[in-house]
Amino acid sequence: MPIAELLSGLVSLSSCSNPATVPINCGTGIPLENTFLVVCEAIGVNLLYAFGRRRFTNIERMRRYNAEMKAFRSEMSEATKSGDKAKVEKLKKKQQQMQKMQAEISMDQLKPTLMFMIPLFGVYYLVRLFVGASTVLAIGPFPIEIFNLGPPIEINFFWWYFICSFTFSGVISRLFGLTLD
Repeated sequence: MPIAELLSGLVSLSSCSNPATVPINCGTGIPLENTFLVVCEAIGVNLLYAFGRRRFTNIERMRRYNAEMKAFRSEMSEATKSGDKAKVEKLKKKQQQMQKMQAEISMDQLKPTLMFMIPLFGVYYLVRLFVGASTVLAIGPFPIEIFNLGPPIEINFFWWYFICSFTFSGVISRLFGLTLD
């Protein structure tokens, strides 16, 4: 099984004493194939979504609008703090234009979301069916004593996907140049 060989190399980086004699799950009982499948799903979904945003939105216009709105908010804040009522009134007239720009940015960001939502939900549920919704895919590195749950924290499919997706979305957005700052 080639995936098992690949994963056994990754396991050797963990705290297992001798990877040649330790099973692929390193004694935890967690099927690492499923864990890495969900990681790959999260990366793939984020890459596809980033490609869609790059293809179907005008990133430069969004950055320009974002910079204008940031300058407007800063100017409005300064005028309010200094008590310059004339400037505040002047800026309130410009506020409707800023709201329109914000609405355009929101619509541009919504396009790829709507286009990819159904297919990505399909992929999510197919992998979820394959892996199992309640299957433990990871064990938390430390106990949460605050909630008195006690060790170990078992992370199921939903939370593991959520953690992986959240982790990779920022990195992938930066790689694709999709950040607005």
